[in-house]
Amino acid sequence: MKIAKILPLTLPIMFGASANAVPANPRVLVAYYSLTGKTERVANAIADASGGQLYQIKVAKAYPDDTKARRDILEQEIEENYLPPLQATNINPENYDIIFLGSPVWANHISQPVKSFLAKYNLAGKRVIPFVTHSGGGRGQSFDDVAALCAGCVVDMDGWSNWGSGTGRKLNKWVQEQIKNME
Repeated sequence: MKIAKILPLTLPIMFGASANAVPANPRVLVAYYSLTGKTERVANAIADASGGQLYQIKVAKAYPDDTKARRDILEQEIEENYLPPLQATNINPENYDIIFLGSPVWANHISQPVKSFLAKYNLAGKRVIPFVTHSGGGRGQSFDDVAALCAGCVVDMDGWSNWGSGTGRKLNKWVQEQIKNME
């Protein structure tokens, strides 16, 4: 398993504490943004398999239903690295130990709403496990994006990536492996 440690973690180890230790009964959040429903299906499967709390990341102003108008807005947001405001929520991701973080892949990167999520919350010390859906182009730079934008997180660089929704036996096996690694 490849893990990117973004925060220097040598001091706790020198003093006998484990760096980014996960408690015996970790609090698990499955946070995701989904535009077409593909990422949402994977998020639901992960929440079912892990027992985690499901949280949908929502933009404050919904994208238009018209495909061309939406594509134009998304391209502009990506080009300008615009972080769209998110809807208010009563869930605080900072209260969880492990966060499965889902996004569609847009132009080889995580979606702008997920970037907004990472900019909004301090997830230092959390284990973050990315999962992405794509239309056949692969995960691109999406896991690297999470590692770069999640200061102080321990990002599992072997996250889930699949074309379409990709739920099923293979996804359930991956989730069970992640849960086993939490112990």
